[in-house]
Amino acid sequence: MSHGHSHDHSHDHDHDHHHHGGGIIGMIGAALHLPGFGHDHDHGYTELAADAALHDNALGIRTVWLALLALGITTVLQIVIYVASGSVALLADTVHNLGDALNSIPLLVAFYLARRAATRRYTYGFGRAEDVAGILIVVSIAFSAGYILWESIQKLIDPQPLTNLPWVAAAALIGFVGNELVAVMQINVGKRIGSDAMIADGQHARVDGLTSLAVLIAVFGTVIGLPILDPIVGIIIAIAIVGITWNAIKAVWYRLMDAVDPGLIHRMEHYITDAQGVDQLVDLRARWVGHRLYAETTIAVDESLSLVEAHSIAENVRRVLHQAVPHLNEVSIHVDPRFEHNPVADDGLSSILPPRYQNQQPSAAPMGAAALKYADDGSVAWNDVWTDFCDLALAGGPPHRGTLLEPVSPTAIEARPDDYQKVYAELERGLRMVTGLEVVESPVTGWIGLQCRNEDMALWLLRAIIVENVMVRREGATLYFPVGPDFRLEKEIKNIVTVVAKTHHYWQEHIVATT
Repeated sequence: MSHGHSHDHSHDHDHDHHHHGGGIIGMIGAALHLPGFGHDHDHGYTELAADAALHDNALGIRTVWLALLALGITTVLQIVIYVASGSVALLADTVHNLGDALNSIPLLVAFYLARRAATRRYTYGFGRAEDVAGILIVVSIAFSAGYILWESIQKLIDPQPLTNLPWVAAAALIGFVGNELVAVMQINVGKRIGSDAMIADGQHARVDGLTSLAVLIAVFGTVIGLPILDPIVGIIIAIAIVGITWNAIKAVWYRLMDAVDPGLIHRMEHYITDAQGVDQLVDLRARWVGHRLYAETTIAVDESLSLVEAHSIAENVRRVLHQAVPHLNEVSIHVDPRFEHNPVADDGLSSILPPRYQNQQPSAAPMGAAALKYADDGSVAWNDVWTDFCDLALAGGPPHRGTLLEPVSPTAIEARPDDYQKVYAELERGLRMVTGLEVVESPVTGWIGLQCRNEDMALWLLRAIIVENVMVRREGATLYFPVGPDFRLEKEIKNIVTVVAKTHHYWQEHIVATT
């Protein structure tokens, strides 16, 4: 059955607490209450808005208009200085800055187009116009880099002395402050609303600011008798701009090719597979349309469920994703019966693995979202699944489970002894691989023990593991974890091994290392 409709209840929790300019630029932006500086005060509206996409779009339009206003004021001030000084060089630089400012107009047009409703021809709306604007902006950045490099080489070959130094310095200072103000504003707002085109436009403003800074350094070099500083600094800045250009090209290229950050996919996989009622995640795809994210996923559920129950599971997945993933506009969820994806073979626990996990490479994504990796014999390579534990924060991010993983009844174990032994053996193997500690048998059926080095270690691990919604009990220096015949490799078994690997790592690398 297909659940293609969507309710856009996105709650963007990306509050940009760190997205603000520092120093004088940050102070100016905060004093003018420009978006992207300090702590924005429109979160209440964001939470109450019926359509977060409209709010983000309105913020984008307001930001571009403010950028055009700031660059317009900068240009007017530079024209005033030109009139007062009569410098032809200043006039040329002013005209160049005015032309660069007008490059924001395609982005503004794109944001206005994105407001239009989808049509029978443009069924996804007009958000892609934003990516087209990004192409124009990237071309403009590349042109600026080439222009600066060419001018610097010409000055190196045929040096021209600077005149009207005070006026040139004033114009350069105004140009730098105005452009950097716009750069910080657009880059921070672009990150907040998910617009790579706006980030690229902000980087373009930063390029122009660096150009003005080079002029300021050239004035200083002339004053101290080192006019050669002008072309040298110009070449250095041109090289830096090439790096900015390359990053902007990659960002826009990724959007045009429907590429997304793999970490985002891992994050979505984590929330989907941990949702109540989801037995398996079969497929997941996502792509950006402008600054909004669209996703498609197929999940497998118990085939004995009714249509209403399966629909309820799909709606729960939709709700969780909208709450957890910023900028998510629509998610289409297709529900399959579980038997369509379960392998029939019974050659060990690895036979239940989903096909999408076969031959998977290790991921540096957070552990809760990491896909399983397998050795050549088909067993899980627990010690190779996660490649960078230090990307995690002990108390940061969601628990590895949405609900507490508790022990099962002895009756359930007695009814399925073979399945119980398979789960026990896999847990024993996994715990040994990720900790190197001894795994001991519990005197009580339904538990597996991990022998810690001492009671201090056991107490610390116990407190940390409980936070991750996994039941654990302690007897001296031994921790016991639940084991059940219905534990699945990609869910309950992975949950237990994951939290033990994570907390053991922090004990070993952070607690012990500091004592």
